[in-house]
Amino acid sequence: MMPPLPSNAFSLAAIVRSSKSQNQSQHQEKEQQYVLVHERFPRGWWLPGGGIEHKDSTPVDAAVRETIEEAALPHCKNLPVMTHLLSLEQSPGRIRFIFRGEWCDDVEQSILKCPPGDDDSIEAKWVTWDEVNNFKRRRKHIPREQWLDDSRDGPHQLSSRTSVNHPWLRGHEPLTFFGMLEQSLKQNNNFPGLKVCQVGEEDEVGGAFFSRQSIDNEVLKTLTIQGRAVYLIHLKCHLIAYDSENKQFALVTKYVGNQNEETLRQLADEMLSQFTSLGSETGLLRVEYVAHENGREATLTVFPYAITSSNHEFQNDVKWFSKDELVDSLDQQLAAQLLAGGGNFADLNILRDTEREMY
Repeated sequence: MMPPLPSNAFSLAAIVRSSKSQNQSQHQEKEQQYVLVHERFPRGWWLPGGGIEHKDSTPVDAAVRETIEEAALPHCKNLPVMTHLLSLEQSPGRIRFIFRGEWCDDVEQSILKCPPGDDDSIEAKWVTWDEVNNFKRRRKHIPREQWLDDSRDGPHQLSSRTSVNHPWLRGHEPLTFFGMLEQSLKQNNNFPGLKVCQVGEEDEVGGAFFSRQSIDNEVLKTLTIQGRAVYLIHLKCHLIAYDSENKQFALVTKYVGNQNEETLRQLADEMLSQFTSLGSETGLLRVEYVAHENGREATLTVFPYAITSSNHEFQNDVKWFSKDELVDSLDQQLAAQLLAGGGNFADLNILRDTEREMY
């Protein structure tokens, strides 16, 4: 296996506030609101988020910090809570975590940032799904003449004016992830992705777990001065397959070898191909991200699963076990959850090797 590749890591947050539309009765469906951040010129409106820094213990902490910095009024003590991992995007030299978050905000006195803002952003707003769809798709949709005329007032005036007359989205992410959450609302809040869990929660097996090993204070001070973190990421896939006909399990663990040539999603697909055929069920049980004690490395492990009806056609070198023969306690718990069904599973498509646009 080749050495891990230095990777820039990013956290984004699709923040939700549930509210009642003024035109809706108590018995009608809720209308979700989402946070959009108006970034500094020449960027447009986008999700709160940015690079993970050494002072962030985990990607979850980074998402909370970035949301406060970009979307909240100064000295805001009301912190958002990240509830689900919506997407894990990994490509050579880059990893991006996109979370669903919830943020309580008082209607009478909003906690969101107002113009002219600060160095991080101009303002933030609560918007509905319909309002998001009224935004232009990236800057290229704004007439060039409008940019040239407005630019005489200076960059901040230009950005502020176009936010009113020609608001645009910096990228597809608001439409993609707000769209996912709108769909989940129609499915009675069956949220997409994996639930964000705390390491050590005994009642949680499936989910997204983030932690950092204890690190020396002097080492942390040195790293914090450097700001944005660039980790050497060890990428690992631990597959659990279940043969429902013979009631047996198979376990396969592999690391991504050459990260310049293979992504975590490609490795997972390759491993699953050994166990899947027409009618097989696949998904993602668990994600673990652990930052190492040296402050410069991390291990990212994904736990895909496959449920099939026969193992006879599979490779001969795969060993199969009954549930009672599984040794590792986590494997035992994951196997039990697969047997029980209805656990905290996720669609395998939250694991991506490209930043795909879905809506």
